[in-house]
Amino acid sequence: MEENEFPFQAQSEQEMQRVREQLNLAAGDIYEDCAYHPVLCVNVDYTTDDIQGISLVDGTHPRSCSLRHCGIRKLTVEEAWHIRQHGPHDPAARESIAAERRWWRG
Repeated sequence: MEENEFPFQAQSEQEMQRVREQLNLAAGDIYEDCAYHPVLCVNVDYTTDDIQGISLVDGTHPRSCSLRHCGIRKLTVEEAWHIRQHGPHDPAARESIAAERRWWRG
């Protein structure tokens, strides 16, 4: 591959380095995915912009998200439990989930 075939490679690599530093996620950590599920991370690959895990809400797997584009965030165990019991922290996110798909009480 010639140097100019992918002119944004350096920019992409820098962006992924920032994502790695900000998220600092590894297998065994808990994160909130783009569907607002608390998820146990089973694999994270910063070179392919991919994170996979198992939902702590309903056990669905593999749940796969983009590290850069899905808005995931690292959670503590306490935050994961709170989301499981009460839904996402963001009121707009809670409202965006249809009533028949709500997993939390209330």
